[in-house]
Amino acid sequence: MQLKYCSFLIPLLAVVFEPVQTFQCIDPDKQLFSNLWANGLLDVKKKTSRFFQKDDIFNNFTCEYLPPSDTVPTSVHKLRPGDIKIVAALGDSLTAANGADAATIIGVANNYRGLSWSIGGYYKPLLSKNANDDVEEHFSLPNALKRYNPDIKGFAEGEEGPGEEGANLDMAVQGSKAVNLTDQANNLIEELKSNPDYDFENDWKLLTILIGGNNLCQYCVDERSTPDNFAADVQAVLDLLQASVPRMLVNLVTIFNINVVAALGMDDLVCKAAHECFCYCAMLDDAYSQLTLQRFNGLYRGNLHNIINSGRYDTTEDFTVVIQPFLENTSPPFNAAGTEPDLSYFAPDCFHFSSKGHNYAGQALWNNMFQPIGKKDQAWSLGEELDCPSEENPYIFTSQNSADF
Repeated sequence: MQLKYCSFLIPLLAVVFEPVQTFQCIDPDKQLFSNLWANGLLDVKKKTSRFFQKDDIFNNFTCEYLPPSDTVPTSVHKLRPGDIKIVAALGDSLTAANGADAATIIGVANNYRGLSWSIGGYYKPLLSKNANDDVEEHFSLPNALKRYNPDIKGFAEGEEGPGEEGANLDMAVQGSKAVNLTDQANNLIEELKSNPDYDFENDWKLLTILIGGNNLCQYCVDERSTPDNFAADVQAVLDLLQASVPRMLVNLVTIFNINVVAALGMDDLVCKAAHECFCYCAMLDDAYSQLTLQRFNGLYRGNLHNIINSGRYDTTEDFTVVIQPFLENTSPPFNAAGTEPDLSYFAPDCFHFSSKGHNYAGQALWNNMFQPIGKKDQAWSLGEELDCPSEENPYIFTSQNSADF
């Protein structure tokens, strides 16, 4: 079936005080969702009232300071957090932080990159004194690493589109699939080589990749999104990075169960319309489609585990890839009464992370990095204690330094 697109404008600027955006939808049956979307927005204040209630988050960062190595390490398997000089990210809208600070559905089209769980490092909302540039204000990977190296570079700032100045080394582009990662990686390599702020040859770089959501959301209309093609596309970008970039550790984050997230907000007209717009295939409710989605979801993860476990990226001392699986069995948190999902962790489309969701995803990624391979959490647990580096176990865990655990 040929992939079609539909686009429509939601002209509610005066009502919700957010920029007017154009949304593009998967539409294999040539059905427009504009009427449904518009109907859902007739009562925009009621539908989105929960998103105006911002939670104050205080992260008690209990990890003690650990100095960097006495000399610059020569092995990727002996990296302390303070040895990381550059952070970067590849991915899709989950890494671009679409909707992270959005009050309404319109804002979901915006990239709030400074709040991104894996690459954000500064975001100051209008009329707020909180700059989200410290881990106790907002838990992102760069903010945590600042405790060990305050001069770390590459993190994203503010609300920026792909390639804009504040995006820095957040190369993620909304709508991306695995096949698009190679272009992102080439852009990253060019920036690392050409920007005098980065020492391409000598700086240790930490790259985080999350991809697969759009592949799964479009598996039924996109032949490139089969599990084998997905794995081949991810392997291609990892091969490119291994061949081209010295001194790099890659966090490869495996995808969550897309059907669980796609089911959020089914009783909310706006959220349902949004999911039908950009995650059409996950909304098909016949048994064959649901079983195929679940099978593909598992194969996406299984194939990546097989590639990394093969040792393909453990052939040199200056490059490796580590799977961080904290999303694999993560389910949406429930409210205090345990009666329904707590949508405060999600943007107004009930799919992307809110600032709160990014905060806890950043914490879960941090914990995975300091858990040995074979003992990594496969789900985030809210309020869990931090896993911290120490003088006894100072290194980011890799396949080579996890052997004794």
